Amino acid sequence: MRNIFFVIALAVLSPGTLAQKEPRMLFCLAYGGVPECPNHAGVRTDRSEVASGFGSLVSIVGIAQRTARGCGFSAHIEVEQKGKKVFNLPEPGKRGFSIVDFSPDGRSLLLSSQIDLGYPYEDYRNVEVTTMDLSTGEMHWANAWDILGWHDCVSTIEAQGFASDGKVVLRPRMSIRGTKGHPDCVKTPELFETDLKPVSAQKLPNDARVERYGKRIHPAYEACKADPDITGACFNVYGRLSIWNGAPSLRIWRIGTKRILGVQNETLPEGVANRMDFGVEATGDFEVCPFTEERAGEMQMVCVESAENVTYKKY
Repeated sequence: MRNIFFVIALAVLSPGTLAQKEPRMLFCLAYGGVPECPNHAGVRTDRSEVASGFGSLVSIVGIAQRTARGCGFSAHIEVEQKGKKVFNLPEPGKRGFSIVDFSPDGRSLLLSSQIDLGYPYEDYRNVEVTTMDLSTGEMHWANAWDILGWHDCVSTIEAQGFASDGKVVLRPRMSIRGTKGHPDCVKTPELFETDLKPVSAQKLPNDARVERYGKRIHPAYEACKADPDITGACFNVYGRLSIWNGAPSLRIWRIGTKRILGVQNETLPEGVANRMDFGVEATGDFEVCPFTEERAGEMQMVCVESAENVTYKKY
């Protein structure tokens, strides 16, 4: 009797409910772009996470500079291989960039770029990818829709890395926003491999494995004390740092008071950043620099220059 029920169940569940699981998603090694332009004259610098692989260290550096003539932006990839090389990135004020992974032979990087097209076209032909030669910096950006042979549709597309044969793997899924008048390119997450040429993508099985050849070794960093918008002298506080829901998510309670400091740029000194997570409190001495004045009933916004004597507790 149990066998009969099992056969009936298979007939009822197949093929839809017994379909393959969604392909797993791999996150990029580093995310970067340009910071917001400062309100005051000066330079603000933002460095992405640092990725390591095959003896190379790579990161994305974004710069926003305020002058009397307005604000200028620049962004580049920094590569350290027995010396430092700098390779400029295109349209830094209009794009965010990701370092996806190193190629299997360690000679190149897979980069992804998300173009800011604005509402209502956020997920419409907004992703480009390229491989970058680590020696020369040569890049040839290609639109993901052209690679996949798609036209009038929307999708959220994430570059995943490299297949074992060295081809690039993309993972499109339904648009996270939707764009009126444009259908979704796919209904469920799928995997495709490509050599980045137009209409070259070939579908992979959902369980196809994508290896990771690099790793993230340093968190993102934004300069604090040198920021042009600091409104006063930096100061030391004994406080408790934790992650909150809402903005800003990083907040410091000044122990012994009712005052809360908000960490405006969402970055921390490396030793602290590597230990922080939801459910973790860091108590210690923090050197902070103010972006706003201290006012009753308001959260003062600061950045964190350094931290000492820090202890960590899960709650």
